[in-house]
Amino acid sequence: MSIAFNKNYYRAIFFLLLMMLISCLNDVIAKFIGKRLDSVEVIFFRFFFSFITLLPFVVVRGAAIFQTSNWRLNVLRGIFGALSFYLYTHSLMRIHLVEIVTIMWTIPLFVVVLSIFFLKEQVNIIRWISTLVGFFGLAFIMLYDSGSSFSFKFVYIIPIASAFLFALQDVMVKKMLDTDDRITMLLYFAIISSLLTFIPAIFVWKTPTLFELSLLLLLGFFANLMQFFIFRAFEAVDLSALAPFRYIEFLLSAFVGFIFFREIAGLNVLIGGIILVPSTLYLAYSERSASRKRERKK
Repeated sequence: MSIAFNKNYYRAIFFLLLMMLISCLNDVIAKFIGKRLDSVEVIFFRFFFSFITLLPFVVVRGAAIFQTSNWRLNVLRGIFGALSFYLYTHSLMRIHLVEIVTIMWTIPLFVVVLSIFFLKEQVNIIRWISTLVGFFGLAFIMLYDSGSSFSFKFVYIIPIASAFLFALQDVMVKKMLDTDDRITMLLYFAIISSLLTFIPAIFVWKTPTLFELSLLLLLGFFANLMQFFIFRAFEAVDLSALAPFRYIEFLLSAFVGFIFFREIAGLNVLIGGIILVPSTLYLAYSERSASRKRERKK
């Protein structure tokens, strides 16, 4: 391993850790504010303040920042983004933080399935087996309870639907990154999502206090900062090279959930996570190997 790769690798890990820390902080803020404000109002402010914090880029780069060859995908991504974040934020009010984070590990599983239809990707038998194992882990989380019995928990449908919509956005982003600027993508996402969530937010509106407004501003600012850190991490090394460190997010969410909300992960999450997480790590490794083969052919 070269010195240059070492530096890039450690830099990428640093940015990834920052992203995961801020992600947990954002979840804590949303969960705290959501005790008084409705979920749709919370996400409206999240998107609105995300847009506000992007305005300096608009001032510097002018009208050129709005240029895109993917109008349709930007609009669809904004629609799916508004819905997915609403479901995610609503889940925070009803489910333990570590449970939601664990369920979000299904995103790569959904991406595998969606990529077949939208990106025309070929999936080998090992990746299919890994995907099915991952969904088995999800089923265990949904069905098993602490009483050593099995019963369907309908509430888990909410974060699962959110994970599916996040995966759909990931597939869109894969198609857009070759042609669209990343700041442009963030800008359209913030604008469209803000507009879509503003009207429903009016019907459940509660005027935020000054303290709540400051937290909502942080929520929007942190949302953009997370994107910046993940972009920097993935610029340094392959996404799959960082996959093993995503385990830290599971531990961090469990720790934060206990410290701030006295939440304790159930046996269903621990066992289901042990089944689910390795399958997604294999998918990341498989994707990395496939990418290297494609590069060699070029």
